[in-house]
Amino acid sequence: MNKLFFIIIGLVLFAACGGKLGDNEFLVKGVIENSADKTLFLSEFTATGPVTVDSVVLDKSGEFKLTGKTSYPKFYMLRISPNEYVTLLLDSAAIITFNADAKDFVNSYKVEGSKDMDLVTLLSNRLAATHASIDSLGQIYQSYEEMNMSDSVKAVIDAEFNEVVEAQRAFSKKFVDENAASMASMLALSQQLVPNVSVFVIPDEFSYFEKVDSALNKLYPQSEDVKSLHDFVMKMKQQTMAEETMGGFGIGEQVPDISLTNPDGKTISLYSLRGKYVLLDFWAGWCTPCRKENPNLVANFKKYQKKGFDIFQVSLDKEKEQWVQAIEKDGLSDWKHVSDLQFWQSAPAKLYNITSIPASFLLDPEGKVIAVNLRGEALGAKLEEIFM
Repeated sequence: MNKLFFIIIGLVLFAACGGKLGDNEFLVKGVIENSADKTLFLSEFTATGPVTVDSVVLDKSGEFKLTGKTSYPKFYMLRISPNEYVTLLLDSAAIITFNADAKDFVNSYKVEGSKDMDLVTLLSNRLAATHASIDSLGQIYQSYEEMNMSDSVKAVIDAEFNEVVEAQRAFSKKFVDENAASMASMLALSQQLVPNVSVFVIPDEFSYFEKVDSALNKLYPQSEDVKSLHDFVMKMKQQTMAEETMGGFGIGEQVPDISLTNPDGKTISLYSLRGKYVLLDFWAGWCTPCRKENPNLVANFKKYQKKGFDIFQVSLDKEKEQWVQAIEKDGLSDWKHVSDLQFWQSAPAKLYNITSIPASFLLDPEGKVIAVNLRGEALGAKLEEIFM
């Protein structure tokens, strides 16, 4: 998803009053305490970054009025300094009252406005509570780690963390189910539990993106935010269709065996891992995206190895030294590695019709395809679903 879609993650609150406005005009008014001589900016989020639509230099009273125009709901930033801002969802004819204290702008503000704004209030408050719980657990984890905590204590903290995460995800899913036609649901889709860890995991929860796209594309087809979401959904659908038939092996189909030598010259067969859930991963030491994904494989292998998860990596290297060095440097020696060192002429690559790497198949204990090309948090989410 592009920058425009994911930048919309600010925490907001809103409401409406009466008043007369021009065509497509909206009004944001209120009082900012302790703000004398400060400048308050109202900016629209755009694909290239925030664009200021109005501003005012505040006097001792802190009273202000800011206006703008839009014919459909858009996301705006209200800020008093570069790092202190609140995200607003504004539509034509909206009259919003915003009050805050400049000494603690982000945490002190209160906003009254439309139904959409009330929804965003609910959404943002819930996420803030989740972030607070995660931060608290992180501090507890850190203190116990310094005291060399036992595995049982770690398990308790992990269980509490998973409970907090699942509660947030359940809340967000329900929110989208009930409010798919509100632009506020775009905020729900873009929420992050921690940096780079989204509330909604793709591909497992892709249906929620489809639901919001379907509703908003009918209501606001001219919105750049909605267009961005729609483009993302269409690309994901095309990618899913291609991946589900990658190599001619669709979801639920059994893959052929691969039997090659490992770096020590010992022949290893993919079928020898029957009875386990196996990630069949095509990669190479020279492949930068593959190497970047390897730490994720290591983390998931350590987490689920004892529960019946294994990895079978097929290298498309052509130099044994580069292959072996990559295994050692990335810490991949705990699972199975094979290669015929034939680069793109690799027999398994031809058999599986691999045209780019990394490429992977997640197999069930019978060797049937469960999913393809799961990377990053998507792999962890799928394994958690299987083993938890």
